[in-house]
Amino acid sequence: MSIPSLPQSERPWSIAVHTAYQKLHQIYCTGSSYVNSGSVEAHRLQQYGEMIIMDAYPLLLLLSETARLEGLPLEWIDNVSTDFTALLALIDETWMQAKDEYVKHTIGRNYLKYQFSRSANVVSLPQPVGPVYTTVT
Repeated sequence: MSIPSLPQSERPWSIAVHTAYQKLHQIYCTGSSYVNSGSVEAHRLQQYGEMIIMDAYPLLLLLSETARLEGLPLEWIDNVSTDFTALLALIDETWMQAKDEYVKHTIGRNYLKYQFSRSANVVSLPQPVGPVYTTVT
């Protein structure tokens, strides 16, 4: 998956437009590839979501503010924005699933430890040894 290429133009795109597009393309491709990899971690998904919110959306806003001056069609910006919003929703959904799987795995592991400790006949708890004093010289 990728965002649409820059549209054809009668004149070359400015360096600012090219740089913004390259950054947007990188953010989208990296996040999309990771989500579709099948092996995800919740903290990485959170980072990709933050990249969209903190980096991609401000770039899209800047492009929309300068679209007329740059000759960039607003329809293209809207399409790219829609693609990023869909990717963010997918990242969020995948993040919730990854987080739920982690919780289920952790609870299951702790439940097994609980069951094992409850089946023991003799339970010994460590007893306090009394106050500990230190001397400073």
